[in-house]
Amino acid sequence: MSKGIFTDKTRKPAAKEIETAVGRAGKNWKELNDYFGSTLKLRGELRFYGVNYGWAIRFAKSGRSVVALYPDRDGFTAQVILKRDQIEAAYEHGVSAATKEAVDRATEFKEGRWVFIHVDAKSGIGDAVTLVKARLNIG
Repeated sequence: MSKGIFTDKTRKPAAKEIETAVGRAGKNWKELNDYFGSTLKLRGELRFYGVNYGWAIRFAKSGRSVVALYPDRDGFTAQVILKRDQIEAAYEHGVSAATKEAVDRATEFKEGRWVFIHVDAKSGIGDAVTLVKARLNIG
């Protein structure tokens, strides 16, 4: 199963399609997108990551990927790649038990652990923000 629902490389989803897909999690989607773009000054762009991941909004700083948001039905998945010291920083700032479990079970690659957390209408966006701040080494 893919991380997002838009898995056709030849068909880039429009903003309205993404908004419809994330559905009840739309408020969280908008809030995170606004926060990453306006507050953290990250540059967002829609990119395709293959059929196992699909289209996502990738936020980057100085050309370096920081976080990707994969739209899903009534929710979305946030992907943050963290190095060991960034994981420790995230834990120090506090994340939920579910996010800690996701970090602990994440596969570690050369560039760090690929952490995926699901966000829907009921889950908060605080953990996604905490992981991104850890990635950027800001408190």
